[in-house]
Amino acid sequence: MTSTPRSIGWTLLAVTTAAPLAAQRQGPPPATGNSGLWLGGGAGLGWARVACRICDANRGHSLSAYGHVGFALSSRLLLGGEVELWRQNARPDQNRPATEWMMGYSAVMFWYPSTRYPYYLKSGFGLMTYRIHDNTDHLTSAALGPQIGAGWEFPIAAHIAVVPYANFLFASTGAEVKFNNQLVLDHASLELFQFGVGLSRR
Repeated sequence: MTSTPRSIGWTLLAVTTAAPLAAQRQGPPPATGNSGLWLGGGAGLGWARVACRICDANRGHSLSAYGHVGFALSSRLLLGGEVELWRQNARPDQNRPATEWMMGYSAVMFWYPSTRYPYYLKSGFGLMTYRIHDNTDHLTSAALGPQIGAGWEFPIAAHIAVVPYANFLFASTGAEVKFNNQLVLDHASLELFQFGVGLSRR
């Protein structure tokens, strides 16, 4: 999970950050349209990873979700804010005694490169946080970093679409790790790979 999604992710990031100006010069908007306020959300599976000297890096897969809202810069570009969530419940019977949360808070840009096919490429930047806690102790981490993603919109009504999607978030800038609110490390990296199905209105 950590190598293949990351290599695909950086390729998408290069494309999405190099082409927005060209996107504004392309032809008419796709059938679903991009005007005014847009919003969406979805859920699926997510794989999380936390890397530091005292962390068990691979956190496994669990329920993951996102929600976003924003406005159209043009017929090809959307700008907004997005929240991502991953949660894994405590399962003492599986040697997992603590509940874990990972969240992302990002500014994002969506680019629709094709006049024929309703897919998008996404890039963004923001804050990622991680928390693991039991009835006694808790460990937290936070860092800044980029995210990339892609999706395909299948219209089901006027301005409404079903959206299979994939997102990848990575953060290590300014990272810190705290145990019971006391700083213990100043280096860590957080990763989250999501895929699932959502709804979009635009």
